Amino acid sequence: MSRNLQSRRDILNTGLAAGAFAAFGSGIRKARAQKLDTINIAASPFINQSVVFLPKELGLYAKVGIEAQIRTFPDGALIVAPLIAGDVDLGVVTCSAGLFNSISRGAAMKAALCTGQAQQGRGGTAILVRTDLYEAGVKTLADLKALKGKTVAVGAAGSINQYSMSRALVAAGLNPLTDVSWQTTVAQPDIVKQLGQKQVDAAELTYFLAFLAQRQGFAKIIASRDDSAPGSQVSMLAVRDEFAAKQRDLVVRYAMAHVHAARLFNKVAGDPEKNRDLVELITKNIFVKDISLLNAIAPHWEYVAEGGPNEASVLAQQDFWSDTFKMVERKVPASRIIDASIAAEAVKRLDAEKPFG
Repeated sequence: MSRNLQSRRDILNTGLAAGAFAAFGSGIRKARAQKLDTINIAASPFINQSVVFLPKELGLYAKVGIEAQIRTFPDGALIVAPLIAGDVDLGVVTCSAGLFNSISRGAAMKAALCTGQAQQGRGGTAILVRTDLYEAGVKTLADLKALKGKTVAVGAAGSINQYSMSRALVAAGLNPLTDVSWQTTVAQPDIVKQLGQKQVDAAELTYFLAFLAQRQGFAKIIASRDDSAPGSQVSMLAVRDEFAAKQRDLVVRYAMAHVHAARLFNKVAGDPEKNRDLVELITKNIFVKDISLLNAIAPHWEYVAEGGPNEASVLAQQDFWSDTFKMVERKVPASRIIDASIAAEAVKRLDAEKPFG
């Protein structure tokens, strides 16, 4: 028996994935019986965005009559432009000052679904300090007051990483705008090396990179984003306004597969070692291929809320980038950023129709 066939049988035999995997066969039969509606999606190869890739691997899209064409971009910031241009119908965008500025300038799109937020124990980024600073007493969020006058690194200005780190600095009694020097132009993997070379003092990194930095002895993790910014929304799946208006049912059907995948993802993140076959499917489309590393950092894969984005967090981030860092030119109301009705309708239909078993 081939390993691939055995893996599929193992998935089928798990109580967690049986309902989802049953969609594979029935979805393909449906695809043969009728023409599927095409939807173009943009996503990035981060673990929380498995909720976009996993339904394709399991045949869930076909089960609701969809042919999903997924384009992969290395970062969510690169997805806004093709969304605005209409090159894709839906795309995963990251909460950032840049996103809020795009919307305030008229970008005709709204966030409809969650692709990652920092629920308790599920923060997908971590705050870490150099090992020598940790040994000198910087061991908790309150101790970050010792970073006054020091250099803090994040991958990009206006990013969720800078937001989370700033929230932590504020809680420690510092002004994030004036009390630290920000480095925002170096890629996160290179920040790990900088910590080892003592070129920066602290950083907020994607959790698996923070974990690797700690394992190499360069730095120590003192908190994750669910500690510094509880409930914070990191990324969302946005839909073009025109497409949502003209293809409402198609978008809701997509959302049904997305929500079902979110339920699977959250359970797998809670205990990946018991769901290796699903983890293997997840690693097919993400940066991290090392299953042992994914197991080690679990459950810090993010949490994907089935009810849509956390509106309070999104608005708080917009306020922060506008009021504190002056990066956002003009605030817009929640109704211009989020359409919560799509997730609500998808959850209702999903629970009533049970298309995935």
